[in-house]
Amino acid sequence: MIKVFLLLKIAEFREKIINLLDKNTYETTYSNGNVDDIITQINYDCPDIILIDSNYDDCEFIIRQFKSLAKNQNIQIIMLLDDDKTDLINLSDGIIQKPYKDEIILSTINSHYKIKKSLDRLFDNNKELSRSLYQLNVLYNTSSQFTGTLNTKKLYDIMIEAMEKTLSFDLSCVLTYNSLTNPILNLNTLYPPSESLVDALKIRSVLNYKSILDNPLVLNEREIKEIEIIQKTKQMRSNKIFGLETISFDTLFAPIKVGDDFFGIVELFRQTPFSSEDVTCFQAIAHQVALPLRSAKLYEEISITNKKLEKLEKLKSEFISIVSHELRTPLTPINNSLEIVLSGQAGELTPEINNFISMAKRNIQRLSGIIEDLLDLSRIQTGKLDYRYKICDITPSLELLKNTFLQVAQEKNIKINLIIKEKLPEIYADSRRIEQILSNLVSNSLKFTSQGGMIEVEASVIDENQVEYDNLIMPKIKPNGKYIKISVKDNGIGMKKEDIPKIFDKFSQIETSLNRNKGGVGLGLTITKQLIDAHLGAVWVESQEQKGSTFSVILPLLDKFKIFQMDLSHVLTNNEDIGIIKISYNSDLNLIEELKANKILNLTRLSKELIIENSNKTDYYVFIAKISSGSFEAMTKTISDYCSNKDKNKHDIILKSIYNYDKNTDAFCMIENLNN
Repeated sequence: MIKVFLLLKIAEFREKIINLLDKNTYETTYSNGNVDDIITQINYDCPDIILIDSNYDDCEFIIRQFKSLAKNQNIQIIMLLDDDKTDLINLSDGIIQKPYKDEIILSTINSHYKIKKSLDRLFDNNKELSRSLYQLNVLYNTSSQFTGTLNTKKLYDIMIEAMEKTLSFDLSCVLTYNSLTNPILNLNTLYPPSESLVDALKIRSVLNYKSILDNPLVLNEREIKEIEIIQKTKQMRSNKIFGLETISFDTLFAPIKVGDDFFGIVELFRQTPFSSEDVTCFQAIAHQVALPLRSAKLYEEISITNKKLEKLEKLKSEFISIVSHELRTPLTPINNSLEIVLSGQAGELTPEINNFISMAKRNIQRLSGIIEDLLDLSRIQTGKLDYRYKICDITPSLELLKNTFLQVAQEKNIKINLIIKEKLPEIYADSRRIEQILSNLVSNSLKFTSQGGMIEVEASVIDENQVEYDNLIMPKIKPNGKYIKISVKDNGIGMKKEDIPKIFDKFSQIETSLNRNKGGVGLGLTITKQLIDAHLGAVWVESQEQKGSTFSVILPLLDKFKIFQMDLSHVLTNNEDIGIIKISYNSDLNLIEELKANKILNLTRLSKELIIENSNKTDYYVFIAKISSGSFEAMTKTISDYCSNKDKNKHDIILKSIYNYDKNTDAFCMIENLNN
């Protein structure tokens, strides 16, 4: 039945129209009140057609007010137009001009009713299309959020938020099981749930969970008690609560799983029915979250395993350190006693006794070397190996190396040649550790070179283009600039190419008949690699079985940026409260001295600074071991404000960046990022 609302000024004419419409089974209503009453009645009656006389009081105002309400946009307004009111034509959807014939009135109403129904259908279709597009947009954004986190709790929160946006549920129920915790039931409700509803949801969720797993649907009290409830309610101030009747609402249910991995279940309750589009959207979100959950689960397992391994590694390091110290303590008096016996102070020795005592002393020295290696490894792993960097000449260390091993080499009839092709530039290094690196390499060559063999130690200057990148053993940073290259070459037993990376692993030795006879615990090259990394150097190995091996070490020449990096790395191993700042400026201000003088930069004993001049621009880097004035962010703002005030006309002082030290972040990569 077509509903028609009449706004006709003349009562007799209104009665005539009402009779006409009644005869043709139209439902008619009318009003003769004020404007507000008319608008209220139209909103209440929701007619299909409004028939209005152009002479009706406030006709134009009524139509404009009426059309301003979005809910009335499809209602058709037909105006009975007088000849002198042609200026109102554009306000209505249709017009009927005099003479007002019955058949024209009925025909016009019927045609506009059809228009109205078409517009209603179009509106509904657009509404559904708009809703579908909104759901697709939420799904797209949710997918991006899922891929951006490995936190299980956050993934579930993102899932519920997406379902809330697209499905407007009254209550959501997510049950998850985790081997590390008790089962968790997450409830997200519009109104507070009653205790009886919570208990019912516990039972319902467990039964649903069991049905997915094909487990016997038998519950025990312990299963229910173990469930932890996490509850979030929107309308906390409302007096309304959700009781058991909520379970009779329309529901959507889905398992959260991918392949054989099953993470839990999700169920939604809504008083108004869900549409088929809602079901599709719900299933899509539940499916989307499953894969990130599997990744998050694997990540959590890996993190737990890593923590266990770190703990075991720490225990092992502590054990090695304790045992090494305990072993070294009695070795010192034993070694001193043997020295006294060999010197003849304890009495004359026969040749046989002298040989046995000498053998004991050599083995004690060997054992002392092994213990020292264990202690060095423990210090490296705990960051307690001390480095005393300074500018030094490496040539004396090379000459000392040859003299140190000369006697041992002669005993095996092995020649040691030292070749220095040119005067070597200075480097920034700990000379003790450089001697330890070279000693380990030469000692290794002596161990695996047979009688009558030869070892060559050669030193020269190269640049980054001459580095054997294909053979590098995982350097800490990519080589750049100039280096001193030291090669230790022998004609010993050599090794297979695939075995080369293994020799730098802890407690690793390549299995050959010769090295089994030579013994050792396999720490020398591991320590050597760590010491080379600490000097920002690199090492590579070339070897052929039965033809020999060449170990090549490169150490950077003096470079203020590399010096800065080495000092920073050393501080990072002993301190966590580290900040790195870069300031670029091109003014003639003595900025850094002013920042220090005003105590804006609190440089402590462990601090280090680097100033690089590039034409008219200055890059200033500083790392600060301890900042007493507060957080790094606060200090950043202070520096930035200070720079702006000092050079506010030029605006050419820029605080580039500031970083907190994170143990999981490689310090050198962090510096390189700053330098870009």
